Amino acid sequence: MNLEFIVALVDHRYLGKVFIPYLVKDSGAFKTIVKQVLSSELEKYDYSFSEDESVLVKITEKYSDENLARRFSKFVNVSEFYGSLKTEFFKKQITPYIDKHLHECVQQLIKSKTHLFRKEAKYANLYDADEIRLNKTFSEAIFYFNRLEYETQYLLKIFQGGEELKIINRKIEIVAQEPCILNYNSNLLVFRELNAKRLIPFFSKEYVSVPSSIEDKYYSNFVLNTIKEYKVSVSGFTIINDEAQPSAVLSLEKNLNNEPVFALRFYYGDEEVLPNSSKLVSVTYTKNNGQIVFKRSERNKKWESEIISYLNKNGLNDNNGFFLPIGFELLRNKNAIFNLVNWINTNTNILSKKGIEIKQRLLERKYYTGTQDLKVKLVGVSDWFDIYAVVRFGDYEIPFIKLKKYILNDIREFELPNGETAVLPEEWFSDYKGILPFSNSNGDRIQLSKHHFPIIKKTIKEFDKDLIRKLEQLDGLGDGKVDIPATLKAKLRPYQVEGFSWLYQLHINGFGGCLADDMGLGKTLQALALLLKLKRLKSKIIIHDFENNKVQPKLFKDSEDEGFQPASIIVLPTSLVHNWENEIYKFAPSLKVSKYIGSQRKKSINLNEAIKFYDVILTTYGTVRNDIDILSEIEFFYVIADESQYIKNPTSKIYKSIVKLKCRYRLVLTGTPIENSLLDLWSQINFLNNGMLGNQAYFKRFFVTPIEKKNDKDVHEKLQLMIRPFILRRKKEEVASDLPPLMEQTRYCNMEKKQRKIYEKKKSEIRNSILENIEVQGIEKSSIVVLQGLTKLRQLANHPSMLDFQKSDSGKFNEIFRSLENLMAEKHKVLIFSSFVKHLELLKEKIESKGWEYSVLTGKTTNREKVINEFQKNENNRIFLISLKAGGVGLNLVEADYVFIIDPWWNPASEIQAISRAHRIGQDKNVFVFRFITEDSIEQKIQQLQMKKTSLAEKFINSNNPFREITKEELENLLK
Repeated sequence: MNLEFIVALVDHRYLGKVFIPYLVKDSGAFKTIVKQVLSSELEKYDYSFSEDESVLVKITEKYSDENLARRFSKFVNVSEFYGSLKTEFFKKQITPYIDKHLHECVQQLIKSKTHLFRKEAKYANLYDADEIRLNKTFSEAIFYFNRLEYETQYLLKIFQGGEELKIINRKIEIVAQEPCILNYNSNLLVFRELNAKRLIPFFSKEYVSVPSSIEDKYYSNFVLNTIKEYKVSVSGFTIINDEAQPSAVLSLEKNLNNEPVFALRFYYGDEEVLPNSSKLVSVTYTKNNGQIVFKRSERNKKWESEIISYLNKNGLNDNNGFFLPIGFELLRNKNAIFNLVNWINTNTNILSKKGIEIKQRLLERKYYTGTQDLKVKLVGVSDWFDIYAVVRFGDYEIPFIKLKKYILNDIREFELPNGETAVLPEEWFSDYKGILPFSNSNGDRIQLSKHHFPIIKKTIKEFDKDLIRKLEQLDGLGDGKVDIPATLKAKLRPYQVEGFSWLYQLHINGFGGCLADDMGLGKTLQALALLLKLKRLKSKIIIHDFENNKVQPKLFKDSEDEGFQPASIIVLPTSLVHNWENEIYKFAPSLKVSKYIGSQRKKSINLNEAIKFYDVILTTYGTVRNDIDILSEIEFFYVIADESQYIKNPTSKIYKSIVKLKCRYRLVLTGTPIENSLLDLWSQINFLNNGMLGNQAYFKRFFVTPIEKKNDKDVHEKLQLMIRPFILRRKKEEVASDLPPLMEQTRYCNMEKKQRKIYEKKKSEIRNSILENIEVQGIEKSSIVVLQGLTKLRQLANHPSMLDFQKSDSGKFNEIFRSLENLMAEKHKVLIFSSFVKHLELLKEKIESKGWEYSVLTGKTTNREKVINEFQKNENNRIFLISLKAGGVGLNLVEADYVFIIDPWWNPASEIQAISRAHRIGQDKNVFVFRFITEDSIEQKIQQLQMKKTSLAEKFINSNNPFREITKEELENLLK
């Protein structure tokens, strides 16, 4: 069958005239309807639909009975839908919807070149005479008004292609109401803008007569709206086309959701037009002395588009009929109106240049919409910076210091003298909120300490040349090489040279610093190099037995004291006093050193005299805490806090005491500047440079909480910027190229008071027992007694608990664990070797109390391989406790980079074997070895003999039975 696709204009029982698609069979003289086409059955027909034909089908189905029922009613049943329809609802809702799609259908008919026919409901045949011709151009309507003395004649004519079409007494069908579509003598007329109601009177009469008695109402409404919307021809009154330049107003107001927005309005004379209004013409009506005048202004769409494009170009986008800055939707919050006001502040000159006026409508207050200009000048004084800053709001100049409380408290609104409210820009808060908490006010000036130079440099961009040089000097701390003092008895490694230079640059700029190198990298040596560099000749003073109990009198006059450099005080954990003393004697012997420690310290040293003679005074944190009333009266050159994590708790007595020490300079040394929280850092930095990070509450609120709980990267970067010049930290792996493969150090440990008492008592008993046994048995037969006695002394030197003195503490044990805490904080792996399993068990208990993972290898270990693999492969297992016997051979533990020998003895061969567990082929890290020796114990005496390479030491190292060769006198000296 030869089928053809057509569209027919048909009469619908309820809807009026609509377009329906059909397939027809051409019989020559006529076409016969085969079937109405439905989109759901397109694939079922014996016809290949074109894309345009398929689109036509889908358009017509939008006003099918079923679709209308679904769209406009809760009824699924079509008859119920039409039965329930109200006339008013049909006219206002359904008719405009159908008209819209009828127009859409006409456009598609013209595009697809589909034939359109008029079809009567009861007939199935279509003839050539039934075809409706389509016009490719819009039809035009012209309204005529002729004002006469007693009436106004109003008529309407229509045109197609410039030719008038008579409508009176013609065969005309209204297809769509608005815009109007007519079937005029089998011609489809489509109007761009015309309501069909306007045509109806003229289907039966030539004109409508309006009496002059109602002309005011008629002209001010009907005629005015007709002139505004349609093309007109008039006589008897005047229409003036207004060529005046329109104006644009950007209004700050609130929308129906009470949200702040910009509304753009165009004004043509007194007529207001919104950009999205369909109204193209503005018309005003006046009547004076019987003369009627209409002033007509056509919208200048080109000019309006230019205004809108200008706003778009400068950052405003159309948003549902309103204008908002780009990205504003992402910033909607309680401060939304502030962002809009600031946008005006920033762009007011740009808007003015284009003639766009700024207004505000129905807001709670009147905002200042002029320019805001902040001028900042920075002046460097000796120990601080003066910031001179002035804000200009139009004609008002306000010192920036008056805005300090607003910025610190996030208050955006500032009232100007004229009552307008200025909105402070967000960037002032982001730029200056970071420095104002650390500032002081001095008149109209803002003062900041010079240790805040990193944030000053980032915030303030304009400096004079001298200040730029000063800031560059501060910013380059440690960059310049400094001559190493010739009196230093050590060759500094490259990273130590850098550290020493950094310390010296801090010194000459008057800053305190934190040297935070990994354990074993020589922080003590770098600090000693600095003290040697700064050493000055002391006043000549006669010293006699200075550290004994005699109090020295003052030996010179006040006039001789001028300009002298007092001693530096180094505050340490008790266990490190001996180490510092040894390091000074070894590397800086020209430094005169004294100790302010012990129960007799107040009698043994006169501090007021000592600071004038000595270069360095060593003391402990406990001593500072207990003697702060005395120490705080003395001014020292440097206060150096070693292992400064001891002052990490700002509420502790130690911290509160050490900050009271008077000095010219401060320095801290630590391998772990942060152990638990950023608050650890605050206390140490505050000790170095008071107020640099604000008070503790401020630091906790604005740094600790955002960084630790919210992972705020911006705050983290700001903190790094502030502290970077004052903290120097090198990890072992970072300076590996500067280090030898193996480095060995000895840590000397003081006994605790009770431990010392137990040790001395036992030593006396053991000495007497050994000597008595020698008298009776002879020295060779007393070897077991001697060995047992020496072993007991070794155990007591390690920890009294090893001999069941349960209530005593151990200085060595505390120092081992302090060092271990440092290593765990920095995630190093460590091997701990001991000759005594009991010693390892004590450590094990303490390690477990900390919740650290560990491994143990002793002679009792049965699953040796499993234990070793656990340490090697578990990243969190960082401690390996090993007995020297069990771990002497067959171990390869290159994962560790630290080795602790916690109870050294005569023969170093076993220690060398232990060290080689970590320092062997395959090790790609530098290995640090620490030997822990209890001061004034049997351990230290053996070490001293080894260092002197005495015959006694040789006997124990090389002899199979040293007691066969040892003399009674040598034993007596060993047990003194």
